[in-house]
Amino acid sequence: MLMGLKTASLLSFQKSRFDDFEAMLADYLPCFNCKGISVFRLSEGEEYVLLLFYRKKSLLKDLAQPAAKKILKQLGYRHDDTLMGMLEYLKMRMQLKKSFPHEVGLFLGYPPEDVAGFIQHKGQDFAYSGYWKVYVNERETRALFDLYADCTQDFCLRLEGGASLPDLVKAV
Repeated sequence: MLMGLKTASLLSFQKSRFDDFEAMLADYLPCFNCKGISVFRLSEGEEYVLLLFYRKKSLLKDLAQPAAKKILKQLGYRHDDTLMGMLEYLKMRMQLKKSFPHEVGLFLGYPPEDVAGFIQHKGQDFAYSGYWKVYVNERETRALFDLYADCTQDFCLRLEGGASLPDLVKAV
């Protein structure tokens, strides 16, 4: 996501591993914002925080797909809600379920057909499993997963090699 390939990513942080997590996040927010990345607190406890990093234009486009809209409507999302309203509803559903609701995949840019397949088959009978469980377009999705893996490896190597996070984050 930080390299501009994905719509969104979920990252969990153990707050105690940082001297001041809130200050560290505040320091990085301008960098993320200027590169088109927004941050939403999806879940937070005393020790951990789960943040959704997303590219607003891409997420709006993904959620506007007819197949995505159909899934969201079936799960109680309002068709006329704002993006922030949908994120708040997702957050509420996570709190109620105490787990990830199936539609979280739509917010991460997964193909709606795979999210629908996951719901219909209860996570079973998939064609392939990688970054998500694949029910359609296996060949294309495997190639995408390979691209994600290569990008992640390159990103980590460059970070370990001394590159700064702001320099690695791509604007799109």
